[in-house]
Amino acid sequence: MIYKKQLKQFLKRTFKSKNYFALKILTFKKDRYLLIIYNQEGYSICEEGFEKSHYQFESSEEAMKKVMEKANIEFKRSHRLYTQFRKE
Repeated sequence: MIYKKQLKQFLKRTFKSKNYFALKILTFKKDRYLLIIYNQEGYSICEEGFEKSHYQFESSEEAMKKVMEKANIEFKRSHRLYTQFRKE
């Protein structure tokens, strides 16, 4: 569990690693989430919440901007977020 204010720093540390991973960020109620998958194809972001959409990015900077943008929409009133991290 992390605070929403720590999300950007958490993402920077996670994106720095060159290992493939799957990261799921959930609200406290666990009813909405963002799923970030990094593999040889690049960064894939799945949004399940107010909107249901899928995004694909090549660079980590573009992916980070999109995640932060979507986090402000999906987790607007949340202060604490659950994270599930899995290395692949």
